[in-house]
Amino acid sequence: MSHFDTLITGGKIIDGAGNPGYIGCIGILDGKIREIGPDLKGTADQVIDATGKVVAAGIIDIHTHYDAQLHWDPYATNSGWHGTTTIAVGNCGFGLAPCRPEHRDRYMQQMETTEQVPYNSLKSALSWDWETYPEWLEHLKGIPKGVNVLSMVPLNPLMIYVMGLEAAKTRSATPEEREEMKAELNRAMDMGAIGFGFSYQGNHNTHIDSDGEPMPTDIMDVEDLYAMADVLRERGEGVIQALVDTPGARFSEVGLEVARRSGRPVIHNVTLVNDYLPTYHEEMLELLEKAKAEGLEMYSMTLTMRGWNEFKPMDWDIWNIIPAFREFTFAGDQAAKVAKAADEDFRARLREAYSPVLLAPAGGPLETYKLSNANGVKPWCEHEGKTVQEIAEALGRDCITDLFMDIVVDTEAVSDFLLPDAMSADTAKVAQVLKHPLTLPGTSDGGAHVKFWSGGHFSTDMIMWMVRESGQMTLEEMHFKLSGLPAKVFNLTDRGTLKKDSAADIVIYDYEALGYRRFQYDIAHDLPGGEWRRICKPEGIEYVLVNGEVTFRNGTECTGAVPGQLIGVMGAEMDGRLAMPLAMAAE
Repeated sequence: MSHFDTLITGGKIIDGAGNPGYIGCIGILDGKIREIGPDLKGTADQVIDATGKVVAAGIIDIHTHYDAQLHWDPYATNSGWHGTTTIAVGNCGFGLAPCRPEHRDRYMQQMETTEQVPYNSLKSALSWDWETYPEWLEHLKGIPKGVNVLSMVPLNPLMIYVMGLEAAKTRSATPEEREEMKAELNRAMDMGAIGFGFSYQGNHNTHIDSDGEPMPTDIMDVEDLYAMADVLRERGEGVIQALVDTPGARFSEVGLEVARRSGRPVIHNVTLVNDYLPTYHEEMLELLEKAKAEGLEMYSMTLTMRGWNEFKPMDWDIWNIIPAFREFTFAGDQAAKVAKAADEDFRARLREAYSPVLLAPAGGPLETYKLSNANGVKPWCEHEGKTVQEIAEALGRDCITDLFMDIVVDTEAVSDFLLPDAMSADTAKVAQVLKHPLTLPGTSDGGAHVKFWSGGHFSTDMIMWMVRESGQMTLEEMHFKLSGLPAKVFNLTDRGTLKKDSAADIVIYDYEALGYRRFQYDIAHDLPGGEWRRICKPEGIEYVLVNGEVTFRNGTECTGAVPGQLIGVMGAEMDGRLAMPLAMAAE
């Protein structure tokens, strides 16, 4: 009779590969699933009775920004609470390496303005004991981790590292600089980087540098970008994340060319279903079919969860997708922002530039912002619970932007607004997108936008909405999308599915009780530097196991175990090297 570290008994096993679920047991030893089946006998140091519960492969969240948060939160919460066991960082071309000492402060400023990771937290928590990307990987190995981490090379830091900050934002790379960037990318991948991430959005991106101007990759010479894709073709390995298509910035052809030049999987961002953009999701699915017909390997991340934003205008900057709004975002402190909101010249420019369609993918148009707390300021407190559109109708006002800025001025930019919890309530359309074989649910943006967003619950919501509430998908289909498919795309040969000898990354939950509190985030004052964030706790998740060790019980009850590993996408040999010290891995 076998003996295990942990034996999970009696649960409904959903293996993540799409196979029919069944009642069975899982025996775990040394972080691996050693036995799995309907009739497993054995003893164990720990027995988890999962009778009546779902036992599924851990969630793989391939679009996060936990690069910094891992330094003060090994579990990458909110994601870690909701059953995520593997994350990818370095998305959208933003990150913390490679970085020369003179650029450290600017990188932290950039992470605040692009992904809204508070500067004070970064300044308080980061050791900066790295400069090159291989040194960053060695650093990641050394910090405690409650999740597995995949790390891609963000192209903004790479360009700045090689070209310098000013040059990276104003000109193409020289032939010598281009070769050096290729060499740096090769060195990074030699040591375990999984590929690279970038944004290419011109001047129409919510991700804005701390000087109010576009980030380098948004305006880079595409030949510099394609040279990076050539590296992956030459190597025959790696993946690419590409934010290339949003309403108002349609650069999908760039994504297609990156797929052609690299010959590697390209994770396209983003496919969303939005009532203001009724054909957008269809256009993205057509793009995927076009790529497939050409023999290209392109997938698209979806932004389809029922997530919502709660924010104060003082903190909100997703509207930076419209350049006129950046005047407000970068006006200065609270008093300066209030003064900007009152300025007639600014208002005139905003009236001219504003279009609901342009804000549709950036949380939603101004018309949909719901005033949730006017902080007692009259007359606005009398309209709490109404959208800006409803307030305009009640007051007979025609200009939405002027009305909104009136509220900002009168409440001194600290009134609270709530945005819709889904870009579309059309369940059938959302299911159409999620069921497409070339889409990956996610774009959680976990770790980013912490003062108004909490995307780590996307997997919980997908199971609730698409499976339990609407019946549009089966549990087997959904868990394949949440773990099996991303593992396949990323070549994670021993993760993403529950099978013999795979890593024991597992989530156990009560299907009927699975949930979260909707329409109101909790506030947690748990960030370094005295900063705070909005959080979304799960309901019904009973256990999360990473590499065979329990990290959470009963939702957010943390065990203190930190079994997470830095992993790669080049197979078991690379994963073994990533477990070694840097000097040994380089030999």
